[in-house]
Amino acid sequence: MADVAGASNAPASIQTLVLLLLVAVAVALASRRFRVPYTLALVLVGLLAGMLHVLPGVRLDPAVVITVFLPALLFEGAWNVRVATLRAEWRPVALLALPGLGLSIAVVGAMLHWGLGVPWRLGLLLGAIVSPTDPVAVLTLMRQLGMAERLRTIVEGESLFNDGLGAAMFQILLGLLLVAPGPGGGGGSAWTTLGAALWLMLGGPIVGLLVGMAVAQILRRVDDEVIALAITVGVAYGVYLLASALQTSGLLAVVGAGLVLGSDGCRTATGAPGEQPADVVWEFIGYIANSLLFLLLGLQIGAAGITGALPGICWAVSGVLLARALAVYLLLPLHDAIGGRLGGASHSLPANWRPLIVLCGLRGAISVALVLSLPAATPQRDLLAGIVYAVVLVTLLGQGLALRLLLPRWPKTASAA
Repeated sequence: MADVAGASNAPASIQTLVLLLLVAVAVALASRRFRVPYTLALVLVGLLAGMLHVLPGVRLDPAVVITVFLPALLFEGAWNVRVATLRAEWRPVALLALPGLGLSIAVVGAMLHWGLGVPWRLGLLLGAIVSPTDPVAVLTLMRQLGMAERLRTIVEGESLFNDGLGAAMFQILLGLLLVAPGPGGGGGSAWTTLGAALWLMLGGPIVGLLVGMAVAQILRRVDDEVIALAITVGVAYGVYLLASALQTSGLLAVVGAGLVLGSDGCRTATGAPGEQPADVVWEFIGYIANSLLFLLLGLQIGAAGITGALPGICWAVSGVLLARALAVYLLLPLHDAIGGRLGGASHSLPANWRPLIVLCGLRGAISVALVLSLPAATPQRDLLAGIVYAVVLVTLLGQGLALRLLLPRWPKTASAA
């Protein structure tokens, strides 16, 4: 969560935690009055507090973000996704999460290499850091305004998968950047490196799906709601630890397990989806995690000095926006063309969704956590951190507020189911 989480003075840490929760609740109540997504309001409040150094000892701890916050948030998101709807929209989700992610990494890396003279490996590493999307603020607003479930599923499905894939690409590119080639080939053949990369990206979903299916059989035989809920919490963190121990993506494993256990057929027989205690508890966990995370995100960015990285910020922000537009306007027409060839023209995406999906490419906490987790030996580490802070700030506030203004005025076909 923050550095304060590991402080030796436990009472002070608890006081800080309570203070952050109270601030988050107050901001959430105020944001409802002004119809602003509470996550954006939390970032603004945290940004102001960070600039004024109100809580100088409170900072994001990347290890806590990745091992505590993200498993909970990804599991909660996967738990609440309707698998049937996600399956129906697998093509746009896969296109945006796979080639879309690769396109973003390549474009950002190229912009920094050609515009700033950054080495290719370093530019691509930064591209991997800022490419995962964070749809929380957007999805909150979409639900408030009654936007189409299909559109929400595409945006959320993309983020569920590209968060884990982005983190996996980050690990691969970081290893390529830091490894010294040496006379003996630098620690392994190209085939070994390729195999490790494939296992990192594919092993996580495999582990998650297998664990999810095994636990689903147990849940079908459990008629105690509290025990069933405890099992789901244990799976959210246990599958992450298991996959990490197997040297594959723990975040993708969490998504796989969450999708299996959240599907209607694998829930406990204690009520319909949306009526179970597990649904309420996971919604609460997600709310608390998001509130603390966005508030701490604002604090971290506000306390950091980013003006020295201004040239890199301009190139990186331009790369992120250009890559997002290219992904949407090149890949989604491909989806429609494939659907037309297969006789599924009725599943073509409305053309007026494309600008919305471009704006939905916000960046958030996972990008900040990844850049903070860079080893001290990483070249130009401070420059990378400043660029990432700015990219997150511009996309969260700029695109988030633009969506807030545009969505209520968008043509009704954009909100048709």
